[in-house]
Amino acid sequence: MLWIGQVLSDLGSEIGVLAYPLLVLALTRSPVIAGAVGTVASVAAFVVRLPAGSLVDRLHRRQTMIVCDVVRATALAALTVLVALDAVAWPVILIVAVLDKAGDTFFNPASRAALPVIVQSEQLETAWAATEGRQYAANLAGPALGGFLYSLGRMVPFIADAISYGISAVTSSAMAGDFSTRTDAASRRGLWVEAFDGMRFLWRDSFLRAVLLQSPLMNFAFNGAIYTIIIGLRHHGSSATVVGGAQAAIMTGGLLGAIAAPRIQQLFSVLRLLLLFTIVGSVLLAVSAVILPSPFAAAPLAIPLILSPATNATLFAARMRRTPPSLQGRTNAALMQVAMGLATLAPLVSGVVIEHASAQWAMAVFALALAGVLPLALLLPGLRHPGAAGELS
Repeated sequence: MLWIGQVLSDLGSEIGVLAYPLLVLALTRSPVIAGAVGTVASVAAFVVRLPAGSLVDRLHRRQTMIVCDVVRATALAALTVLVALDAVAWPVILIVAVLDKAGDTFFNPASRAALPVIVQSEQLETAWAATEGRQYAANLAGPALGGFLYSLGRMVPFIADAISYGISAVTSSAMAGDFSTRTDAASRRGLWVEAFDGMRFLWRDSFLRAVLLQSPLMNFAFNGAIYTIIIGLRHHGSSATVVGGAQAAIMTGGLLGAIAAPRIQQLFSVLRLLLLFTIVGSVLLAVSAVILPSPFAAAPLAIPLILSPATNATLFAARMRRTPPSLQGRTNAALMQVAMGLATLAPLVSGVVIEHASAQWAMAVFALALAGVLPLALLLPGLRHPGAAGELS
C-alpha cells in the first residue's frame, strides 16, 4: 500500500513536471516565464521543507500523506476546469504548481519515515533500492504520459494528475500499521527550532556531512539538464509527445539502475560510485549539449543515472538506520533541503540561457556544474573512508 501510494503520487508529480511548462509556453511563448514557474515552485518547496520535516515528526504520517494528496487533487481539478473554460493565465498555473510542489514536500518525508516501520533494518538497502525503482518508474512513465495526454488536449494531463492523487489518498488510507509519531507535546521547543534538529544530527555524522556538501551541485546539474531537454526541445518545435518520450528515455537509466543496484553496491564503494557518476555524467552532459536540439540528446543523460539508485540506497539506508524514529522526518527534510537547495534555481537558469543563448549552452553550463563535484568528492574525508559512514566526529 505504501509503494502503490508513492508511485501514484510520484506519477502525478511527474505528469505535472512536463504539463506545467508546456501549458505556460503555450500561453506565453516565453522560456523565461516557463522556467520561472518551475523555479518559484521549487523555492516554495525549499521554504517549507524544514518545517515540513518537523511537522511530519509531530503528526500522524499516514494522515499527513492523505491530506497532501486530497489538497493536490482538489487544486488540479480546479485547474482542469479553468483550462477547459479557456480562463487560465500563467499566474494561476504558478499557484497550482506551488501547491503541488509543497504537497510533495510534505508527502515524501511522511512516506519515507513510514518505511522503517514496515521494513526490518537489514532489509533497508534492498527496500530503498526498490523504492528508487518505483520512483524511476514514475519518472519514466510520467513525462511520456504527460506529453501524450497533453497532445490529446491541454486539460487532459491535469485530469490524470488529479485522479492519481485521489487514488493515492485511498491507498494511503488502506495502509496497515502504527504510523503515529508518539512525541511528547511537553518536550516540544517550537517548530523552527525543532526543524534544525535534523540538520544538526546530519552534520555530526562525517559521512552524511560529506554528502551534504557535494550533493547540491549534483542535483543542480541533473535537474537543470532535464529541464533543458524539456524547454530546449519544445522551443525548437518538438511535439509534446516527443518531449515526453525524451524524458522517459532519461529515466530508463534510473529504472535499470534500480534493478541492478544490489550488484552495483557489491562492486563499488560509495566514493567510487560518486567519482564514476561525476566523471561519466560530466562527459555525457557535454555530449548531450553537442547533440541538442535533437531528441536523441536525452539518451546520454540516461547512462549516469544507472549508478544513482545504488548510491542513494546506501545513503538513505545509512540515514534511516542511524536516525531515531522521532527524528526521521526532520533528517529527511534536512538532507533534501541541502541537496535540492541549489536545484531550485536550475529551471530559471535553463530558461534564461536558452532564451538569450541556446539549449546547447544551457546544457554546457550544467555539465560544468557537475564537473565541480569531482574535487569535493576527492577531498572530503567522510567519503574517502568508507568506515566513516555512521561515525560521529
